[in-house]
Amino acid sequence: MHPRTSRLRVGALVLGLLAGCLALPSPADPASAPGQEKKSQSSDRKRTTKPELAPAPGAPSPEQNRQFKIGVRVDLVLVYASVVDKNGVFVGGLKKEDFTLLEDGVRQEITYFSQEDVPLSMGFAIDTSGSMRNKYSTVSRAALSFIRSSISQDQVFLLGFNDEVELLEDFTNDIDLITDALENTVVTGGTALYDAVYLGVQKAQDGIHQKKALIVFSDGEDRDSYYKLEEMAAKVQESDVQVFTIGFLNPIPDKGLFGRWSKSVPEKARDALKLISEETGGKAFFPKDLNEIGAIVSEIGQDLRNQYGVGYISSNTARDGNYRRIKISLNAGTPAGASVRHRRGYIAPKGTL
Repeated sequence: MHPRTSRLRVGALVLGLLAGCLALPSPADPASAPGQEKKSQSSDRKRTTKPELAPAPGAPSPEQNRQFKIGVRVDLVLVYASVVDKNGVFVGGLKKEDFTLLEDGVRQEITYFSQEDVPLSMGFAIDTSGSMRNKYSTVSRAALSFIRSSISQDQVFLLGFNDEVELLEDFTNDIDLITDALENTVVTGGTALYDAVYLGVQKAQDGIHQKKALIVFSDGEDRDSYYKLEEMAAKVQESDVQVFTIGFLNPIPDKGLFGRWSKSVPEKARDALKLISEETGGKAFFPKDLNEIGAIVSEIGQDLRNQYGVGYISSNTARDGNYRRIKISLNAGTPAGASVRHRRGYIAPKGTL
């Protein structure tokens, strides 16, 4: 995707969601000009070294998995949609005729439709900073419970992050390896949340299965990332990874009459986690008590196992590398109060076939 197109799209998205709390350049600002790109993307970083995850021996390369990625080599755009009733319960038994799909406002013909439990390539990104010390054991148990309930074909990787991001365990379906990695992790340091999401999504894209997900546990208050919010948001938008976030946030303070126009750190953290999840078709959770974690993880598992696969070939044949918005809605005759959650768009192919 062209850098300027990315900046304009992501700048507009973040400005709209965070209501000006983050100082992002507008399209008319000098910092948005192509000649200013290096300065605008490298200034005010919390760390100077670009984080990377070392590839594991035998891990599939991005080129090997490219055929599974939306908007790269394939013409079929595949979107996973969660449909729930007003009580949050999965609505089954729907057919493709029950859905309407728009791309950039233009109706598309649904050419692929399914509702089946398919294998997952998924990752867990767990905050191992000092602020998570009294929560880590509960989070670890919930993650292990989720993995034990997975189907045998699933592959799982594990990231830990404090002021740095570490690949604790590469893709595996061996619960013992995951257990050992969780039990031997030191909980200390700061919080590089944006780096963890960026690298976690990047890692999940290398999975062998078409359906991909990332589950993030954190206190949500980023302090140490190299990547900025808009860069991380661009990364999740261009991927086909569903991101679910579980944020243990501090209470939002009472700001009084004159503080209502500015956002507190917990509010900004909440907005960031919601942004990550909503763009990808995932969901953000904000438990008030650790006892809620088990139920939340179970809900995420049920969500991922009960989704509709909706595919279409875009009527827009331009191979321009632009971001395209997707909207899926339910037609008349479906249960009243039901809602659809799905990723909000994809990057179109670029160049010639």
